[in-house]
Amino acid sequence: MSVVRYVNKKTGRVSLYESTSHYDPVAKQSRPIRKYIGYEDPVTGEFVQSSGKPGRKAKRNEPDAANPSGNAYYKGKYEQALAELETQRKENQELRKEIRALSDQIDSMRKAANAFIRAING
Repeated sequence: MSVVRYVNKKTGRVSLYESTSHYDPVAKQSRPIRKYIGYEDPVTGEFVQSSGKPGRKAKRNEPDAANPSGNAYYKGKYEQALAELETQRKENQELRKEIRALSDQIDSMRKAANAFIRAING
């Protein structure tokens, strides 16, 4: 068993196949049996394994914008995004309150430190 590299001259994509020999008694010759195992990433040069499933990938069931029946899908996504935005706003307000409280503590500590330094030096 060996790995065979095929380079598509139009796209430059490198496909990798696992090749095994099989003897054909009718033709009295050995024939290769090849199985697609993946491709080589053009940027990094790393091996990207195939899913192992034959054929094209199934289309996603998301409706397109031109399809009026898709409005419910987009409305749900919109409402989900609004709810997420509202929770982020609440969290942001709580964090701002916490920051104000901490900065007030820092200011009071600075004043106390300055008074202490004046008392020692003064």
